[in-house]
Amino acid sequence: MYDVAIVGYGPVGATLAGLLGKLDLSVAVFEKSMEIYPKPRAVGFDHDAMRLFQRLGISELIQPHIEPFREEIYVGADDRVLQHFKHMEKPYPLTWNPHFTCNQPSIEKVLRDANADLPNVHVALGAEFIKFEQSLDHLELHIKGSNDQSNICKAKYLIGCDGASSPIRRQVGIGMENFDYDEHWIVVDMLVKEEFLKQLPNVNVQYCKPQRPSTMICCPGNHRRWEFMTVPGDNLEEIVSENRIWELLKPWINPSQAEIWRAAAYRFHALVANDWHDKRIFLAGDSAHQTPPFLGQGMCQGLRDAGNLAWKLKHVISNQADENLLKTYTQERRPNVLATTKLAKECGLIISERDPQKAIERDKKMLAENNGDTKFILRQELIPPLDSGLIDLSSPLAGSVFPQPVVRIFDNSNILLDEVTQSCFRLVILEEKISKSELHKISQQAISSSIKIIILKPDGSCAAPTESSSIEVVETLGILRKWLNDAGCIGVIVRPDHYVYSGMVSSSNISNCISALTGRLLH
Repeated sequence: MYDVAIVGYGPVGATLAGLLGKLDLSVAVFEKSMEIYPKPRAVGFDHDAMRLFQRLGISELIQPHIEPFREEIYVGADDRVLQHFKHMEKPYPLTWNPHFTCNQPSIEKVLRDANADLPNVHVALGAEFIKFEQSLDHLELHIKGSNDQSNICKAKYLIGCDGASSPIRRQVGIGMENFDYDEHWIVVDMLVKEEFLKQLPNVNVQYCKPQRPSTMICCPGNHRRWEFMTVPGDNLEEIVSENRIWELLKPWINPSQAEIWRAAAYRFHALVANDWHDKRIFLAGDSAHQTPPFLGQGMCQGLRDAGNLAWKLKHVISNQADENLLKTYTQERRPNVLATTKLAKECGLIISERDPQKAIERDKKMLAENNGDTKFILRQELIPPLDSGLIDLSSPLAGSVFPQPVVRIFDNSNILLDEVTQSCFRLVILEEKISKSELHKISQQAISSSIKIIILKPDGSCAAPTESSSIEVVETLGILRKWLNDAGCIGVIVRPDHYVYSGMVSSSNISNCISALTGRLLH
């Protein structure tokens, strides 16, 4: 029997399989397609996703297939820039660039190649999920193999990463909450000849034009994506024909300057599953939510699902936590996705206004809200923190993402902070805010609770860690120290998925925080 079975081996299923495999769980993956889909679909992910890829050991391997995401502007009906999504200033909170564009097929190949090196991850391609049967302590999956023979797989838990039409979601009978955004768009991926790239915008552009709202995205290398909203009179079958595509692209490029890589008609949705968990079954990625693409959060949301669920399954399966911990998956992820999906829908409504007079009024209103000027927005500040689940809501910083600075360790080498420990709970504390006697007392409690202690020193050398000692680090750019000081905290307890469980304002409440966390995990 496997610990976990996953149906669907796209980027979310592959990431989840890798995370579970790295946690020493046995994993079976079933994917009905024999090959990776060779053309682009998702074209972006953010630093939270990159942090997961770092944990999987592939952050360097995917570098040839990604580029930093460019800034983005919204152009109004009269060509005025209405709002501008800007980059964060360096140093970045996770060290990684806050957002990337990518070549999805190449990313998927790197993920699959890495998983092939994990002996406890078993992948079956050409294997179609038929149905499941649940019992008290496991499930049985009925799978039709590439030879059309039926097989049964037993697993303790099942994850449906099986896409928007999710057969698993349908069998469980989970409905979808509809946020009333259902629009037809045409997505066109182009390979532009090198000498013509400079004539195109060097930023991403949302053309909020009532005649035909559209988007242009700068993807890695010479890949550029255009998205066109359909308008009355469009024939959805004809509009993806080569002649019609070149008509749409005429304001930017002509057939001598680029070639069509892919063109497809889509319906952009705003849908979120009513529940993501039924006994031993979970939904992740598109099976749980479908988000309009206007914030570039579609694949990111699914990867956050994977990061949230993997460590919880590990804790429950290894008896480090009660099964009630798994209920926090929906409690945490669904509100987070709801907020982001609603925001993406709002962006979509700005872009897709078709009434010329309402478009003019929209432009005036947006500019007036910023005293007549373009509104500048930091994209990553739009992603909400966790506001429920396994966090201490009474404490500062709870539910926020823990930064990842570069730190110096005992041998004077510089590494990313996540590399200091494996995926685990961590107590990170400012050295000058706790006495040696207090630290010794807390260390005993932390060890018994499987919490690693990281001491953030203001300067100096770091002692080599031992099995029972805390780990000393010196930060190189002050990101984490400033973050803690700004919140009035001396330290934080961080979950394995890098969300803060609690922030502490004094050393006197650290012990109580550890006890409270241990109690919540076991009950």
